[in-house]
Amino acid sequence: MKKQATITLWVAAIASLLIFSGTPSFGGDDKSQSSDKTQQSGKAKNGEKSDDQELSSTYDSRYWGTPKKDISNDSDQQEYDRAQSVIPGIEVAKTEVFATFPGRNAVTLAPFGTGNLINHGGDVLSEVHIYPIFWGATTTNFSASYKQSITDFLFAIKCGDTQPACTGHSEKVKEYFGTKSPVIKYMTPYTDTTNPPSSSPSTASIVAETAKVVKASGGTIDSKGLYLVFTNNYPSRVNFCAWHSAGSYKPTTTSAATWFTVAYMPYVGTSAGCSPSSIPGFTTFKTSQAVHAVINVTTHELYEVMTDPLLNNKYAWYDIAGYENGDKCAWNYGSTINGYRVQSEYVNSTQSCPDLPS
Repeated sequence: MKKQATITLWVAAIASLLIFSGTPSFGGDDKSQSSDKTQQSGKAKNGEKSDDQELSSTYDSRYWGTPKKDISNDSDQQEYDRAQSVIPGIEVAKTEVFATFPGRNAVTLAPFGTGNLINHGGDVLSEVHIYPIFWGATTTNFSASYKQSITDFLFAIKCGDTQPACTGHSEKVKEYFGTKSPVIKYMTPYTDTTNPPSSSPSTASIVAETAKVVKASGGTIDSKGLYLVFTNNYPSRVNFCAWHSAGSYKPTTTSAATWFTVAYMPYVGTSAGCSPSSIPGFTTFKTSQAVHAVINVTTHELYEVMTDPLLNNKYAWYDIAGYENGDKCAWNYGSTINGYRVQSEYVNSTQSCPDLPS
């Protein structure tokens, strides 16, 4: 969502203080190289960990925290993040919160923000590798069929490379990649049956959860990865539908940090603020209302990640009001992907949110 200029400067200042204190940074510009140096403590003394021992193989509830107020925008999430305990080996970027439906009439929908998207110099993900992570025990809502519907959708939208060329939404993001054509790959799903946070999670906890499940499976972090963390709950203090961010993971003090993207996808279910049911005339849902709602939220985050992934904590494409391509067309259900009606995505070349078929 909207960028906060003053908060950005303050977060950068806090990040600098954290680096000088010898702890991993939670924001600001890319400080991974500085963190490498400050975390190297030399030879291990009696009973202490050596430099090459794991920093963040596990973490527990002390990192989850409880927000002091409802979180409904980027500023709230970043304030909450700064108040959380540092997780060894984890550094995070800022977070882009996808707010709940504001109750606008479908007839008067228009692009949010101001003007076209502007390139602010950060990396883009013209090729993105999708990894769903299902966090939480199986429940009536968080059922095997619910999770299978999500993975079926993600598998169906793969395109480019060895697959047919990307079309529709996927092709419309091409203009943000220069000469590169978009590539979307569906990769490995992960499952974690432990309980997710009961209150709004910090960005660091979602990044750490990703690192934990990938390591537990014997895998390695994918620098082109988008790790979509779906939970079986809609926590307290949450007034948003989802958010995306990025983070880095370094398993030891001497290893290099790997940056990757994440998205937090709570169980939005039939919530009026996150479901197409909020749109007048929208009464038919493919699979179920809960699945249809989370698919729409997922596409919002996917195309924002591709055009503004926040890798190394640097912004790429957003307009002068701070809106990303998904934000500018939020809740405008003019498009269809694999049978699901979903929101449109902003296109610079036409300065609009076009209706796109599958």
